Amino acid sequence: MGIRRTLKGIIKAIYSSLPLIRTWNWGRLFLCIIISCFIWSFQALNKDNYHTTVNFPLVIDYERQDVVALEDPPKYISVQVSGSGWRLLQKTLGFGITPLKIEVEDPTQVKFFTAKSLMPNIVQQLSDVNVDFIAEDSIYLNYDSTSTKQIALFIDSSKIPLEKGYRIASPIFLDPDSLTISGASSFVSAEPDSFEIFLNENTLDESYDEMLDIAYEPPRKVSFYPEGVQVKFEVDLFFPKTITVPIRAINFPEDSSVYLARQLAVVEYDVRRANEMQPIPDTLTILADYKTIDKSDSTLLPVFSPPPFMENVKIIPEKLILIFPQKNNQRRRR
Repeated sequence: MGIRRTLKGIIKAIYSSLPLIRTWNWGRLFLCIIISCFIWSFQALNKDNYHTTVNFPLVIDYERQDVVALEDPPKYISVQVSGSGWRLLQKTLGFGITPLKIEVEDPTQVKFFTAKSLMPNIVQQLSDVNVDFIAEDSIYLNYDSTSTKQIALFIDSSKIPLEKGYRIASPIFLDPDSLTISGASSFVSAEPDSFEIFLNENTLDESYDEMLDIAYEPPRKVSFYPEGVQVKFEVDLFFPKTITVPIRAINFPEDSSVYLARQLAVVEYDVRRANEMQPIPDTLTILADYKTIDKSDSTLLPVFSPPPFMENVKIIPEKLILIFPQKNNQRRRR
């Protein structure tokens, strides 16, 4: 009951004083508070023996230009300092601090240097305050030399989608035929020597000539060019055909002790639509050279030089059988 009465009394007192509070000059009140804060701050900043941490800027400077940072070097080093409030405020805001330039002849050969080695230069720049210590033990560097590499571009013709009966009828032309990558040597050297280009097509029934984006994703700290490649090749419809070609025997014995079992062979081939009306040469023959006899089965492999318009050529039979009359007669007598 006592607590309730006390709270009610406080509430009544606040409510009764509201008309008086409304008459206050709030602008002057806030001005007085701000001035008081400034006076207190000025008095506080005039005192000594304050401690704070200053982010001292660093700049890594090196003569060798063909290098790249695998990891960005630190831009600041944390320095614990002490002194008057005014001095420390200036240092915290960066006034009067010139970035410390660290000169390195070859950053790829320097992995780190101790913070203690920087102390003399930092003390010289912060001569109006006391330098207590440097927070970091060491400053680490991670640089690599740069290099360039050519990566061959290629297209796997077996992966090109074609309509039924259509085939690629020319070499695949790529311009450029290679990709140039440049950057950190450790990453560049690890990249493969070739990169495959894929077509963004469902099926093709006509010649192809398009500029494609190169979907190469380089590792970090590596760039590449160009970003596109011109791909060009011919596509045509092919028809299967069959002809009969005479076989010409060469280097056979003159005594007719051996001869071919057949004088004709079948040639199956494909011809593209553009060459469908090409005439078959009258001199077209298949050679059977006795000097190439396979003694294990007494057969010859046919030798055929087709005209340029014939593709996917197949000879039937694949081997030519030889007849030996004298041996056959000897077998009969036995």
